[in-house]
Amino acid sequence: MEQYLLLAKGTKGRALVDLIQKVTAEPGIFAFAELLDLSNIKELEKSEHAHAYHLLNVFAYGTLAEYNASRASLPAISEQQQLKLRQLTAISIAEDKKSIPYEELMQQLGIANIRELEDLLITDCFHQGIITGRLDQRQKCVEVLDSIGRDVRASELQPIIDSLQKWMAGCESVAGALDERRQWLAQAAEQAEQDRASAEAAVQAAKNSMKSEHDIRVGSREDMQIDDVEGPSLDAMVEDRIGVGSGRPKRRQKTHAA
Repeated sequence: MEQYLLLAKGTKGRALVDLIQKVTAEPGIFAFAELLDLSNIKELEKSEHAHAYHLLNVFAYGTLAEYNASRASLPAISEQQQLKLRQLTAISIAEDKKSIPYEELMQQLGIANIRELEDLLITDCFHQGIITGRLDQRQKCVEVLDSIGRDVRASELQPIIDSLQKWMAGCESVAGALDERRQWLAQAAEQAEQDRASAEAAVQAAKNSMKSEHDIRVGSREDMQIDDVEGPSLDAMVEDRIGVGSGRPKRRQKTHAA
């Protein structure tokens, strides 16, 4: 397209008409709005070559059916241009529908049989990358996955802008809700960490308290064992030695004089 734009900027009259015929037949070019924006192209509308200007408008925004409806006032087109209009028409239909019946396509594209339609879709649409999809031969329809875009008339821009703004507002709303959720999760995680630390501290304090009580109990039990076992045995030994507690002095062993 850049080459045609450069040529068009320095061209007028009949040469510009010929350029329009060539660019509309060029394989791989499916957008023409940039040409229509050129001042010398716009001048064609009010000249003797207005039919070329209107033909370029059909290729930019219209369909094969629109061309056929205005065929009397438009220049004749070649087979390559007719193929291009069929491709552009298929793109327009694919933009609005994700499942297109064969019957509708054949009517819109001016094709008489299914074999010719499938050849066009596979070779000139799918392989060209202008439409992505698959043929459902059992249901006799085309399942569209994606398609390239076409030029948009100025009168059609506002609804698109409104739709995009609505979509952006929805995205901003979702982003705000996600941010609020993120903040709530961060606060919840922080609170959970504080609760975990408090619980661990409480558990450790309980363990320390239980250990202290256990140590005190063990120490008391050991003291009691010492009092019960060693104390009475020592007293008994003392009493036995000094003769206390039996009620009579301990008898001494007699000794015989030699």
